[in-house]
Amino acid sequence: MSYINTWGVYQAFQGIDDDMIDIDDRMNFFGMIPNGKIFECVNAGENLTLRYGDKEFRVNPQLYKVVNEPKYKIGDKVNIISKSKIVKITDINWHIKENTPFYFVQEDGKKSTRRYYESELEKLDEL
Repeated sequence: MSYINTWGVYQAFQGIDDDMIDIDDRMNFFGMIPNGKIFECVNAGENLTLRYGDKEFRVNPQLYKVVNEPKYKIGDKVNIISKSKIVKITDINWHIKENTPFYFVQEDGKKSTRRYYESELEKLDEL
């Protein structure tokens, strides 16, 4: 299977799975607390190159699990339907039990602690 242009999660634990992440990318990868985040696979060979926002990481494909592509991407400006408020997507995570993505946003210059699901948001060009 070719992983290029797929979206997925990469459940790796620092101190256990260190050798699964390219040595030059380990500090930044584990520093972002990767578990549960949804990555885009942008290159595949012996290793995968996973993108999260503007960051890229080289990883062993063994721990990569493909999930559905999220409707919204990091940096997208969306409207919170219940508030009629424009915000920016800052994080995309995978809800394992519900098998769906959820999002964190930047609201009034700071990261929201509330998670939002696709049904609660609409992209600005959909308004």
